[in-house]
Amino acid sequence: MEGEILGCKCDNSLPRSFGNWPWLFQMHGSKKITCSFYDPINNSLEERILPEFLRGKVCLGCYGEWILLADELTRECFFLSIISFSKIYIPSFPESPDFFHSVVSITSPPNTSDCIVVLVCSEKTSLLVCSPGRKRWRKVPLKYFNRNTGSLRGPSIIYNERLFAMATISVTLVIDVAPLISGCVKMTVINDLKPCPRTYSWYTYLVECAGDLFLVLVHSYGCGQLITYIEVRRLELSCNEIHWRRVQDIGDHAFFLAGRCGRSLPANKAWGAQPNCIYVPVNYSDGVRLYKFCLDDQVLNFTFLQENNGGLDRLQWSFPTKNDSCRMQTVEEDMFNSSDVVRSKETDSTVIGKEDENEVVTLRKWDELPIELVELLFPRLSLVDCLRLPSVCKGWSKASSVIQKGRVWPWLMYLPNLKYQSCKFFDPLSCKEYTLKSDVAVVARDHLALRFSKDGWVIITEGNNRVFILNPFSAQVINLPPLPSKNYFFDGISFISQPTSPDFIIYGFFFQKYGEFVEISTWCPGEEEWTVLEFQPSIPFFPSSNNPVLFQGEFYCLGRKGELGVFNPELETWNVLCKPGPVYLTEPCYGDEYCHLLEFNGDLISVFRNDDTKRPMRVFKLNHSEMVWEKLEHLANMTLFVDRRNSIAILSPEKKYANRIYVPRFEGGMDPMKGMFYSMEDNRYHLSTRRVAEPLTCVWIEPHLHLQN
Repeated sequence: MEGEILGCKCDNSLPRSFGNWPWLFQMHGSKKITCSFYDPINNSLEERILPEFLRGKVCLGCYGEWILLADELTRECFFLSIISFSKIYIPSFPESPDFFHSVVSITSPPNTSDCIVVLVCSEKTSLLVCSPGRKRWRKVPLKYFNRNTGSLRGPSIIYNERLFAMATISVTLVIDVAPLISGCVKMTVINDLKPCPRTYSWYTYLVECAGDLFLVLVHSYGCGQLITYIEVRRLELSCNEIHWRRVQDIGDHAFFLAGRCGRSLPANKAWGAQPNCIYVPVNYSDGVRLYKFCLDDQVLNFTFLQENNGGLDRLQWSFPTKNDSCRMQTVEEDMFNSSDVVRSKETDSTVIGKEDENEVVTLRKWDELPIELVELLFPRLSLVDCLRLPSVCKGWSKASSVIQKGRVWPWLMYLPNLKYQSCKFFDPLSCKEYTLKSDVAVVARDHLALRFSKDGWVIITEGNNRVFILNPFSAQVINLPPLPSKNYFFDGISFISQPTSPDFIIYGFFFQKYGEFVEISTWCPGEEEWTVLEFQPSIPFFPSSNNPVLFQGEFYCLGRKGELGVFNPELETWNVLCKPGPVYLTEPCYGDEYCHLLEFNGDLISVFRNDDTKRPMRVFKLNHSEMVWEKLEHLANMTLFVDRRNSIAILSPEKKYANRIYVPRFEGGMDPMKGMFYSMEDNRYHLSTRRVAEPLTCVWIEPHLHLQN
């Protein structure tokens, strides 16, 4: 039987390449009679009509080749082998659980005598336990839960004969599995997870890998669940305690996460999988994205799998089941094997071409090029190439004003894994990436977040309460006192004057989530602690996650609706302006959009951008005389650079770069790398591939190398 569903050709056979590499599949229960298969290698979606006995079923979990299926209507439950298609029945559920939000853990394959299945009940405070051959499920209440301790809503996994289950209060319950069959509960509690100060929510996965148990925390913020940070912790067992210890890598394995389940496999290049990476699909408004987070460089890559299809409920990974099933031909091109330029051994000349070996073209030495012509090259080169050019030969070293003649524009700075002790920079205009050795990682023991940049300096927070300022080009580090309280969160941060100046002052802004409370922390050289100013404004201010802008001696903060809050550092006053009026008539959901405020040539510019690349950006300029936001249709000779918190406006170095807004993304896995930008001319994003990369902790910075010249 063949047909067409949702524009996809369907039949009742498995996709041709299914089983050759990891695939994602999704059974829709009573919603659809098809199963969706996502091929991450070829970026394709295939719908297959299910056999009659599989219709109306949902997949609750898997163990190896076995998947656990349940019927939404009859509550019938059985294991199905995806290799032999044999079935092993277990008792039907005694009640109708919330199938799409239930969490299932399985101890071993169902065709073994010690297989136990544990399911979290719909009320999330008890367990259902069963095994093949038994007549009914046993309900086991967990007395740990009450009104104050929440319930089981996170993932669970069976590891070393114990059930590890995550609760909503960031608590891990450790329960011996064997006694559950008889209704007994032997439980230990791990309570050492602390929320990330930069996010408002997270979701978790438990993964067993090479004999260890790992916890993956995916931090997100706002209603759109934008991923802001991913961290990995490993279970540490000692005589006196059990705790989660943060780790920087997962070795030569890759984690595959989906729904509430996680799997680990040795990375196989034939699949396109990379070691020390985490793969997880996420459903956004612009479609299903398959994310790959690389722990080495802390870069989040994603590719679009499919247009929005209504959710990712019960999405599961399927892996190759045969050793020889994933043989794929790979082509490695050696760029030197086909070179058309070779060096002659007899002379210091260059031989061009291979067609006529007797024809030799002798060129003049580079050192003989007039210095006036060399200096004409500088305005056409990037800043780093300007620094390299004088070292080509002795004659070129005589070129004057090297730095001043080079083009300087913002670079995207980001930090790879702490163990590499380096900073990386991406130049979006010249499409080049640079690596700069740094000593920052030597003193860092927790996650580093790049918060703000100005004049070549970067404000960095480490963990929950440490702040320091770094000049990556001069390797200068200025340490600041610990933040006023643990888990402190700055919605915005900025400073006045150079950090090495005696007039330097840093300002951190914290806004209560519903806009009824404002806290501004300040510090200047010589002070041993932060000074905290508290305000309770009469007009609530709903903050967006961006840095304030110093404009005409005052700090301007942009709200989610487009309103402005102003802090006067001399008078130490905070006011929410009645004008300009809001850009949005209704209160947008927190985190639904990135909101940016910039200053350029005496004007305030606001930018509103959604993470959905199909939605246009909205750009406004403040009319000072009437105090209203005026929508801009073009940026004239401006080029903007915006990241998640920081933003920079410059005069475009060339006409072709004008009227653009660069975002902190570039083409993933491409050489040369190309930056992603939004063109105000045609009101759309420009990127030549569907594979997108974005460093999770990054900031636009203007390189000030001339200060060290």
